[in-house]
Amino acid sequence: MEVYHYFDSTNLTQVKDHLVTKCATVQTVGKEGKWRGVLDLLLHTCRANQKLRRKLVTPHADFDVLCRLLLQDANRKLTGDSIFTRSELYELKSILTKCRSEGTFFSGDNDSTVNVAANQYKEFLSKCNLVDIWGVCTEYNKLTTAKSILLLIEPPSSCDIKILEALGCDGSLQVSIQDDEIDCEERVHFSELSEITCEENSEDSTFGVDCQEVESWISFCRLLVNSRDELSVARLVTGSGLLTHDQCQVVRKETANTKLTMLQNMVSYATQTELGGKSYAPGEEHPFLDFQPSIVELVKLVESAQTKVESIKDPELAIQKVTSLFKAWLLKRGVKSRVDIVDTWSRVSKILKERSADNFGTPGSGLIGKPVMNVLTGLVDLYSCISSEPDSPEHVEAKTPARSKKLTRFFRTPATQSKSSPLVQDMDQEGDEFEKIVAKEGVGDKFLKKESNDVNSETPVRPQYARYKSSLAWAQDSSPVPESAERENVRVFGSTLVCAGGNSPGTPVSSVAASSNSVTSILEEIEEKQMKERNEELDAILRKAKAPPEKKSRKRILVKEAESDMMEKYGVENKKPKHKDGVENKKPKQDVEKKEKRQKKKP
Repeated sequence: MEVYHYFDSTNLTQVKDHLVTKCATVQTVGKEGKWRGVLDLLLHTCRANQKLRRKLVTPHADFDVLCRLLLQDANRKLTGDSIFTRSELYELKSILTKCRSEGTFFSGDNDSTVNVAANQYKEFLSKCNLVDIWGVCTEYNKLTTAKSILLLIEPPSSCDIKILEALGCDGSLQVSIQDDEIDCEERVHFSELSEITCEENSEDSTFGVDCQEVESWISFCRLLVNSRDELSVARLVTGSGLLTHDQCQVVRKETANTKLTMLQNMVSYATQTELGGKSYAPGEEHPFLDFQPSIVELVKLVESAQTKVESIKDPELAIQKVTSLFKAWLLKRGVKSRVDIVDTWSRVSKILKERSADNFGTPGSGLIGKPVMNVLTGLVDLYSCISSEPDSPEHVEAKTPARSKKLTRFFRTPATQSKSSPLVQDMDQEGDEFEKIVAKEGVGDKFLKKESNDVNSETPVRPQYARYKSSLAWAQDSSPVPESAERENVRVFGSTLVCAGGNSPGTPVSSVAASSNSVTSILEEIEEKQMKERNEELDAILRKAKAPPEKKSRKRILVKEAESDMMEKYGVENKKPKHKDGVENKKPKQDVEKKEKRQKKKP
């Protein structure tokens, strides 16, 4: 693969026509090109050749998160604590980047937490059914594709540079046009290209990458394709507010003790609770009991979406139904989205429809042969390539506080900024709530605003702050309640605010004592009522304790007495012999026969 770059939007068609003479296939990479990035092109080619199957690629922005999770697990196993140093994070990133760029995984002794985390990297990807950007390059190199030219129409990102280096490209040829002649001889390294700054063209609203709700929607779609993706589960439950961060950590720690993934473990727990019976249901000591309704709600949402994917044959309609279902679920939970995900899908579906026409592979069997699943996989692959990369911690923390843009804006006071500064102009245009309150008639007079022109210029003047005043100039002799002087029959002094009746005169100061006496009487009345209730409860307990025990039922005894009286009345003898205590004598038959034989032997 040969790489060229031309960052000028003019004469782009002429450049492409010139490159076509060298190679029949020219792929343009950039926001205005056919592919959003190099990873986007590689993923589409691998999917078209039935590669990767249900594996999803981890966005390069999640590489930092993945390294942190591995270090937490490694430190927890060795030291019992999940805290790690930043130097360990940098070392782990460098080790994994070096090994994966060479096409191998790290294999070493577990003599440190960094080595333990590096050894678990391959296991984590296999467990979650994921593949990193270097794994995509490995699968792409296995394909016997025709020679092609890659034309970069904007500076490559850090992810694109790592992919191009993994593919064996050492630089890019610069395309220049002079006197209608195209020259492609100067080779530039990728690191120099990344430093080139073009006109800032922010990501358009087609994808809504920076929206939290769109990110949750893509995480939900990733789970429909790959239910073992733990990063998507964590991003979905925390981004939608279904679980808190601590609850998500509980699910993650509990899942680590099993051979399941996070979503599979939650599905198993929800199934056990719905089966019925104490032998199946989890006990009260289960850690998921506190947020059991949230887990059941998530499982039902995934099942209903999976039903729509399997029952609807039209891919666009099926994903639209799933998107509408997820949007309704977010609105039900009170999550308001800045971007309508249904409209976002209608725009993205047009891009995916154009790409599906280029698939040259034969339809696969099983799950990969379903059109709905193919389009859904293409959707999540596209967002994996265009996911916004946050500022790297190395670059952010290397700056001093004076150079950090995000930090200096919190230390700006009103006196340090001039009226011509853009921040002050923006505040003047938007308006300030505090300034609006002060400007009101009646309240502004109490604050005694002074204009800078009234101050004597001969004396030294301190900065006239627009707010944050520390003086007590606003505290006049009048009432602090705005416009209270114009009100009638209102007392604004004393223990509380009391309003008199319309026909009664203003309440005097002596009424404070009367009001306190009334409050005391009310409290005494409440105390007497409580004491009366306690005494009644105590008397009820004593009566219950002194009550005689209940007599046993003589129903069976009375029946026997009535039976004996009837026998005596009608002359019926009871043939069953009884003991003196009234119990029937149930002697065995053999004893009776022996007694009769002894009586016969007697003379």
